[in-house]
Amino acid sequence: MRKLVFYHEIVGFIEEEKDKFPTVKSSIFFNSPPQLVMLAQEGQHKETISIDNWKREHMLQFLEEKVKPTSAKI
Repeated sequence: MRKLVFYHEIVGFIEEEKDKFPTVKSSIFFNSPPQLVMLAQEGQHKETISIDNWKREHMLQFLEEKVKPTSAKI
């Protein structure tokens, strides 16, 4: 996560919040700003959103609204 050193909010989200969203995966690509790549249920590309200036609350709110839970926890 060395590349993300300038993106403290995103690193914090990945380290502390990402586990709340089991279908969310993180990858680091050389020379690429942070992006959220949304896929349709079938796995096809739906949209790409630049998140380089998002705060942790923004990521949480967006994912809570857009990502369907994979299973209900009992």
